[in-house]
Amino acid sequence: AMAQVEWALSDEYMYKVKVESRLRPGEPLTERFVNIMSDSPMTPAMVEQAVVEKWSEWEDYTAETIDKMVVWTAVHKTIE
Repeated sequence: AMAQVEWALSDEYMYKVKVESRLRPGEPLTERFVNIMSDSPMTPAMVEQAVVEKWSEWEDYTAETIDKMVVWTAVHKTIE
């Protein structure tokens, strides 16, 4: 199910993804949430692919390797 909200989102859909990553093997995992915005609905696989593609663009995360991802929340902006 997708939450219907009236938030001021930049795109029609927002997906919140829990990402576990680490700087190098043997290092502790870092957990964070990242948002993926889209003008069209996406499957969980599409959201995960978008995170992988954008990971190197996010300056703070470029050195980290993704270990695991979970698409946590999907939000659809309602238009009245």
